[in-house]
Amino acid sequence: MKAEAKEKKKSGAILAASAGIFVIALSVSSFFLIQIIGRMNRSANQNLLTSSRVINEGLNNKITLDQEMLNTLADLLALEEEDMVGKTLCKYTDFTDFYQFSYINMDGKGTDSKGNTIYASDFQFDEISLSQGKNGISAPYYGSSGRLQLTYQSPVIRDGKQVGAVYADRIVNDYNLPTLFTFHNGAGSAFVVDSDGKFIISSRGTGGEKDIFSYLGEQGNGDAVRETLRQVMEEEKSGTLTIVYKDQKSLLGFLPVEAPEGCYLLTVIPRSILQQEATPIICMLCCMFCLLLIGGISISALLAGRQSMKADVKQKEYREKLFGNLSANIDFAFMLYTPEQQKVELVSDNLPGLLGITSQQVMERPGQVFDASGMSREDEARNGFLRGTLGEQITRESMVGSGPNEVRRWIAVHLIPADYGQYLAVFHETTSEHDMRDQLADALTQAQNSNRARTAFFSSMSHDIRTPMNGIIGMTNIALKNLDDREKVESCLNKITAASGHLLSLINEVLDMSRIESGRISLKEENVHLPSLIGNLLSVIKPDMDKKGQSLRMQSRILEHDTVISDTLHLQKILLNLLSNAVKYTQEGGEIRLLISELPMESDTIRMRFVVEDNGFGMSPAFLERIFLPFERAEDSRMNQVPGTGLGLAITKSIVDLMGGLISVESREHEGSRFTVEIPLKLPAQQVEEFPELSGYSALIVDDDRDACESIGLILQESGVRANWVNNGPAAVEQVYKAHEEKDDYCVVILDWRMPGMDGLETARQIRGRLGSEVPILLLSAYDWESVKEEALEAGINGFLTKPIFRTELLEQMKYYIWDKNKETEKQETEKAVTAKLQPEEAENLQGIRILTAEDNELNREIIVELLENSGAVVDSAQNGKEALDYYLDSSPGYYHLILMDVNMPVMDGLEAVRAIRDSGREDAAMIPVIAMTADVFKEDINKCREAGMNAHIGKPVELDKLYSTLRRFLNTGKSGEM
Repeated sequence: MKAEAKEKKKSGAILAASAGIFVIALSVSSFFLIQIIGRMNRSANQNLLTSSRVINEGLNNKITLDQEMLNTLADLLALEEEDMVGKTLCKYTDFTDFYQFSYINMDGKGTDSKGNTIYASDFQFDEISLSQGKNGISAPYYGSSGRLQLTYQSPVIRDGKQVGAVYADRIVNDYNLPTLFTFHNGAGSAFVVDSDGKFIISSRGTGGEKDIFSYLGEQGNGDAVRETLRQVMEEEKSGTLTIVYKDQKSLLGFLPVEAPEGCYLLTVIPRSILQQEATPIICMLCCMFCLLLIGGISISALLAGRQSMKADVKQKEYREKLFGNLSANIDFAFMLYTPEQQKVELVSDNLPGLLGITSQQVMERPGQVFDASGMSREDEARNGFLRGTLGEQITRESMVGSGPNEVRRWIAVHLIPADYGQYLAVFHETTSEHDMRDQLADALTQAQNSNRARTAFFSSMSHDIRTPMNGIIGMTNIALKNLDDREKVESCLNKITAASGHLLSLINEVLDMSRIESGRISLKEENVHLPSLIGNLLSVIKPDMDKKGQSLRMQSRILEHDTVISDTLHLQKILLNLLSNAVKYTQEGGEIRLLISELPMESDTIRMRFVVEDNGFGMSPAFLERIFLPFERAEDSRMNQVPGTGLGLAITKSIVDLMGGLISVESREHEGSRFTVEIPLKLPAQQVEEFPELSGYSALIVDDDRDACESIGLILQESGVRANWVNNGPAAVEQVYKAHEEKDDYCVVILDWRMPGMDGLETARQIRGRLGSEVPILLLSAYDWESVKEEALEAGINGFLTKPIFRTELLEQMKYYIWDKNKETEKQETEKAVTAKLQPEEAENLQGIRILTAEDNELNREIIVELLENSGAVVDSAQNGKEALDYYLDSSPGYYHLILMDVNMPVMDGLEAVRAIRDSGREDAAMIPVIAMTADVFKEDINKCREAGMNAHIGKPVELDKLYSTLRRFLNTGKSGEM
């Protein structure tokens, strides 16, 4: 009995000791658990404040961009006359997100973008730009929009002196963007309130509550929470509060914002969302706690001798089953390891699926599990885990699958010291979190790039617009001071015209890019005569090439089709942009090459290839990657001296893409560039072409371009002509003279103008010197006839062929000079008429013509009246469409010969006025020509004019030649025409 009592006493002591140890372990575990939970709570608070700062930064960026946009408008208004300010404000409103713009001069009076007269004394906010000359943003208030709004303010400075101030009204709720005021995949919400707690920018679910304090009360928060929030807002502090939000325990973040002044950014998110990643760790700690509990009970039972071997087996099975259930229902994988025995105690069932290795491999070599998770073998935490020297929880994250054919994955490993000399490794895949961070980083980078591009664009546009404007203003002042010096005034006017043309081209490029990006550009299908189009292009760029002493080399084989179906304007814009860039970015004396070839595709479609090469500055490989992006310009001191917006190539690529074509570029710095464009073009309905029968005739082709000689010779041979060719002038002279001596003269000689050594004109002179004028000589060149006409006729040239050569044009010329020799006298008379100096165009003589003009702009009205009256016309001018209609109705039928009508006018616009004229019922209502004269020059604008009943369209700025030719066309026909 004593032995049994002693044994019981000993057993009780062991149990008591075990219980004490267990209680201590439980207390220590609880302490660490509380500490960990506290750290997690602090981390959640910090995460919420970080999200708040990101939202605040986004809001500040948008407000800053709006202020910069207003500052840009202020710079533009400084260049405007005061009577043009209203229109500028109206147009700026259409192209921005502001509700309304206003301008006040230094007298306190001004106008808004709706055309209303306003006074500074009427403002509902504290005005500082006019009175103090500062930029600023008003406090939120309810203005004319009927909604809560802000007003941005900026002084207008002209020549260093303030002349007024501009104001922009913005609806506050415009800043309420889902991408900005929601976070954590929509789980978090954000609000902006003023110092009284009233909602400035509300979020979803706020209902009809007017302030945050009543809203928190509705959510079940007590007075203490609301009073605490009120106090920290008064003290302008930032931090977090624990609140109840939508029946969940949540965190409320509060952060003062820079603008609107005196406002607070509040963010709310359920605590469970912020602690999503922490919850599994807490579960793991609880599991550890359970393991400790189980281990304590097991040890106590073992020491006390209360458990049998069977109970130990059941307990082990229970633990394995517990880990199996855990691993089957959560995304974490576990490994329990005893360093002292270098033994893996447990491996969760989902670890092979996560890391791709079997449980048996982990049991045999525990280090393999870390290799599979991407941990380095030199990692101290890994080695400390395996050796049993790890003293604290450590987390590592690595990428696996970095090979070219492998899937990239991120694995997080949590190494946790456990009780009884064991360690727990927890594995978790974090690829989705990394992808989300990468996406957020990409989005931030794109936003930053967009902001930089926008800033660069405004900077570039400010410089490029101010440069010609400075020239216009400066030359105007010089002309005004030298009115008696005609030569000086004429020089100033010529420079003003050049600067105005440059400014107009800049504006057109910006408008074109805007239309392309908004998807409002459309293509016409019309017959395009390629020889005329190419001739027009060369005539446009030739003056610039001549100024820089550059040469143009045209290369192409004979082109089969001279007419295709396309959009003339846009096809010309593509080629003009490429050729103009080649001229601008090629040094003086450089060479530019245009290669044109025709590639067959289908029976009714061809593919035309245009290649523009130069030996100019060239471009770096880095710039080639972004060359077709808007606003991009190479960072090169030589290119920076060339004016431009960086939009030309972006516009070109957009048009090429719209046409279904391809554009590519090759370039090397200091060696030049090569642009290749391929565009599919439809052919008009097939027409039977009757080519002349030229069998038995002969021709000599002279060109240093072997391909050109062979292609011309091939076409001529197909028509029966016996064609020979040589590649230089001296050989041509000898060949012609030899044929003459053999009494086998050539019927036609085709000479290239630009050849090395002896050019085409000198070759023609020597041929004429030996043979006289019997043999017709055609001059072949990429330049127009007018530039070399007089010298060519003097040298004995009979006709002209332009490069690229089209089959139809070549055979027509051959037919003319071979078949029509009997008409030589008539041809010479025609040639004399061509060479005669033209008399002044009678189109400018409008003597006795009565014209009605409608133009609301006083300066434009004065200009058109002066031009017409100087030509002899009798002009009545109206300030709007209503006045023009009254003038017309008050006159007798047939009194006015023609009407010039602006489109955008107050009271009644030009379209309404024309409709009223056509519907007036007068006998001349349907016949009187009405010509639109407007700055609306896009295709849809022209269509609107035609649909309203106008007969023609003249774009502003007005080109005098086009104006007079259009007037003469309608005055000569004596009836209404069609656009």
